[in-house]
Amino acid sequence: MDYSRKDGMSHKYIARFEVIVNGVVEPSDVIGAIFGQLEGLLGPELELKELQRTGKIGRINIRLKRESERSRGVVELYSGLDKVRTALLAAAMETVDRVGPYTATFRLIRILDDRDERRNAIARRAVEILRKWSAEKEDTYRKLLEFVQRESAKMNLVLYGEEGLPAGSGVEEADEIIVVEGRADVLNLLKYGYNNVIAMGGAVEKVPKTLVKLISMKDATAFVDGDRGGELVLRTLLEQTDIDYVARAPEGKVVEELTAKEIRKALSSAVPADEVRKSMGISYSPKKHQEERIQVLPEVKVPRNLDRIPEQMRELYLKVAGTDKVLLLDENLKLVKEVPTRELYDVLDKLKGQVRYIVYDKIVTQRIVEKAYEIGVKVIIANKEHEVVKKPVGLTVLTVG
Repeated sequence: MDYSRKDGMSHKYIARFEVIVNGVVEPSDVIGAIFGQLEGLLGPELELKELQRTGKIGRINIRLKRESERSRGVVELYSGLDKVRTALLAAAMETVDRVGPYTATFRLIRILDDRDERRNAIARRAVEILRKWSAEKEDTYRKLLEFVQRESAKMNLVLYGEEGLPAGSGVEEADEIIVVEGRADVLNLLKYGYNNVIAMGGAVEKVPKTLVKLISMKDATAFVDGDRGGELVLRTLLEQTDIDYVARAPEGKVVEELTAKEIRKALSSAVPADEVRKSMGISYSPKKHQEERIQVLPEVKVPRNLDRIPEQMRELYLKVAGTDKVLLLDENLKLVKEVPTRELYDVLDKLKGQVRYIVYDKIVTQRIVEKAYEIGVKVIIANKEHEVVKKPVGLTVLTVG
């Protein structure tokens, strides 16, 4: 028999009892014992049959299981009475001591407030609704952000040189460039603010002449996929160009699908191209191209508006103005090291904690800003900045261009 609550009545309390009968019985036997032994015990007002008829208590729910020669289970009484009358009924239930011919024990486990249970269920459901709602809003915002980033990247995409190579609009004026394989790679980097990127345009076996020339004039980083195809592209660049650094996507991933964090990590882990050439057995020597690079670099005029930088540092800037030198200074503005611009990024790692000021007459990029902040630099003074979209708190960038 099913004695579960099906009357549809609204009850405030659930009195839950443990029942042990020293014999094998059915739920109907327990029901009979309860009604029989409580009849007339508490007077007409608390007569179980009348309370059930008027809906003040619900049907009594019983779950039994056999344990050897005994029966053990749980009895639930649903009550719409007040607390006092519900407590009286619970106390009366504990006096039931026989079920059929067998001795029995009824023990109150607890009285639950059914409204508390409903409130808890409502609260849990509300949390689920809020979580889903927030996730949907977040998803909408994320899609909107991705759309704006994607469209913005397309606006900054240009076709560079006679071969029409996909590139960022800042590739011409940047001192440092990132060389990738295809248009999709360019768009992904543009989406995250890297405007100094250019693609090989689908070429794998031969690097376009425009790109060879551009690489010879810039500090160039090859950024390739982390698969076999990326290795082939990298070999071509190392054999045919004066590429300076090599960065790779994580193994099995491609540049066009990387997140901003993965891109930053890969580029910050770039290694000198000569080391990669040596490991791959490539005998290409970049010396000739380095000489060409020096010859084709445009003459840099010393800017006159030095009032943008502190007076005590203007003399330091004038020492490097119009040159390719970088001054790395300590807390007291004493020279720690002087290096060429193309070696700045690599040498910073070796001087962590020693350099507080960087002074040079070239373009400062996001890559340099991030590396400088990482090693403890406080101030960068340069000619101008290019695509620096994030400046960490505690690092000041001053430009005179």
